[in-house]
Amino acid sequence: MTVTSIVTFVKPAHAQRDDAALSQAFALAEAHSARTVVLTYVVDVIGPEATTTEGTDEELAAARSAILARADKLGVQCSVVDRSSFAYGIGEVFADHLKVADLGVLQIDPRPNSGLRQLVNAALFKSGRPVLLVPQAATGKPPTRALVAWDGTAAAARAMHEAIPLMALGGEAIVARVSDDKDIRMDQSAIEATHHLARHGIRATFQEVQRNGRQVFAALADTARETGCDMIVCGAIQHSAAHDLIFGSVTQSILSGNSEVPVFLSA
Repeated sequence: MTVTSIVTFVKPAHAQRDDAALSQAFALAEAHSARTVVLTYVVDVIGPEATTTEGTDEELAAARSAILARADKLGVQCSVVDRSSFAYGIGEVFADHLKVADLGVLQIDPRPNSGLRQLVNAALFKSGRPVLLVPQAATGKPPTRALVAWDGTAAAARAMHEAIPLMALGGEAIVARVSDDKDIRMDQSAIEATHHLARHGIRATFQEVQRNGRQVFAALADTARETGCDMIVCGAIQHSAAHDLIFGSVTQSILSGNSEVPVFLSA
């Protein structure tokens, strides 16, 4: 996969701020010479940023102008979509654009019922494309070293393959396996994953991670911090609500904002 097109989202009121997702999308677009589509429309109808309108013409015009001016300054090809049909669904609008792009970039919002969370869920499970989730405090720079979460599943393999263009920017990766999470043996496939990445020019090493009573993603996030990784690569799996309640979920942990670095997810 090559990254030639990126879709991201920024709230109209945030377009003139240092928005984490927009900064990350533009940084990656600049690194890959990729086209960026920026969606900007109202997504919250409850809570502190609630509004019952799609934004006035003046607000949308100001957002569009700020986004295009920033893109022009960076030399990034950019188009802006600044209205949404609420009958279609705010998440479906984003997913529809992402279906014909290479990568989605969205900011993590830990609030379960937030508009951004709806966009993330739709992007992950309705677009068929990978998504880079960015914490609010992210630096907005391309990754230099990635932690690849490996459990031998198809979702993990898909995420690793689709993240190769981003990992190639820094050229370093750690393939990490949480050793006491599953009963099946995956040591050989994890080591082979490092060889596969090496064939793509990425210096990769294998690391076994002891869970030690932590949640799986907490163990991975701790390892990323300890080893200086600035991106985590994971497979995303959509469980039933009952499964998440009883067993927990790596994906839900990520969506809840439990990461200090961007997380690349593929479902």
